[in-house]
Amino acid sequence: MLLARWLCILVVTFSASFATMHFGRRTTWYKDYLYQQLSQGDAGKRLHAASVLAQIGGEQHLLDALKSDDPEVSAMARRALEHLWFSAAGDKAYALMDSAYQAAEKEEFKEALKILDQVTQRYPNYAEGWNRRAAVLWQLGRYKESMSDCNRALELNPNHYGAWQGIGICHLQLGEVVEACRSLRCALKIAPHDEATRRSLQKCEDLLRTYQPADKPSRSTQLL
Repeated sequence: MLLARWLCILVVTFSASFATMHFGRRTTWYKDYLYQQLSQGDAGKRLHAASVLAQIGGEQHLLDALKSDDPEVSAMARRALEHLWFSAAGDKAYALMDSAYQAAEKEEFKEALKILDQVTQRYPNYAEGWNRRAAVLWQLGRYKESMSDCNRALELNPNHYGAWQGIGICHLQLGEVVEACRSLRCALKIAPHDEATRRSLQKCEDLLRTYQPADKPSRSTQLL
């Protein structure tokens, strides 16, 4: 009888400890702690902090770290964010996305699109599914449709800098340079150290300066 009572106490204690640990990991305090580790810790602590923030949904803290002037911090935050977004709809969606990614890597874009059509149908609230399909549509030269998917991704996740990048590149392909600049600047507000986006924006601004009518002042710095 005494043994049974002690076993009961141990089970209750373990359960309470587990619940405290599980829910405690999702508190703002713990996320703030991880953010400090990511921002100021050594390489090992930074990697651990970024990984855990991705696991527990610390999106805002990762977005803040993305703006860090430390390139290592910014790069880790970016990888963690992309893992968080890619994994957001669960294992089955993740497996489909991986299959689509592999097909796109082999330039089998029609096959990738077929898979991503399934993803967006089954998981309509999965922002990364729409963003990934937008990328494949861009590869196929279907720029208007690609922008539509990017906009859907942004409705679901306004912080998706990749979707802003996609819209910008599509506008550029269509010769809509002013609109391209606006979208790329939106991407840089979220991910200010993204070199590919910065180069694309520079190209757009160069085009505006080159083809700006002589009797009109340039407005390329007033796009937003």
